[in-house]
Amino acid sequence: MTRAAPLPLSCGSLLFPVEIPGLEDPSCSQGNVACSLVSRSRSRTPTAPPTAALTTQCEVPPGCSQLLADVHALKRQCGAGADELARRLRAAGYQATCHAQDASRSAPGAMRLAHSFVVVKGCGPDPVVVDAGFRDNFSIGTAYATARYLQVLEAVPEVMIAPHAQLQELVTAICHEMKISFEATGSFLPPWRITGSVLSRWAAARAL
Repeated sequence: MTRAAPLPLSCGSLLFPVEIPGLEDPSCSQGNVACSLVSRSRSRTPTAPPTAALTTQCEVPPGCSQLLADVHALKRQCGAGADELARRLRAAGYQATCHAQDASRSAPGAMRLAHSFVVVKGCGPDPVVVDAGFRDNFSIGTAYATARYLQVLEAVPEVMIAPHAQLQELVTAICHEMKISFEATGSFLPPWRITGSVLSRWAAARAL
């Protein structure tokens, strides 16, 4: 009896779906049922992403316009490293501190992700989180990103400056769109991509 050829690993596993960063869309044959399901689910993806709402949530707080300009300038000089960025912001006269945490499992189904960011005080009524690589936290492989999600990601700022409450609203909205994108491509949402896990990156700012 002739055995059927196994499915290529790039098409994923129905039993063990994983996210592989940078994975491109597989070339699917007509007989590949899994890829056919992905194709049909993509066609059902909503076509109007809430970019206007995201733009509002990304607005720079009053009094932080100069801080944003300085962060962009410093990022061009020294990159997006939080520790060095905080040091240079302090040298420029800002009350800036670097916050860093290690990864761990914080709750069933959620994870605390390793991350570093800067908190600046004195530019407004509330301390603000400064993340010079904010958009990178939401990049996903092309096999999981719909056209809608790519539009959403385009609306997310590269540098984010916001109080923690505003940051939390924005991250929750982006994670909702990410979940829709994974589902539309017939993919499993990894635990490090759920809202609680992603929000954990900036958990240290809640107490400020």
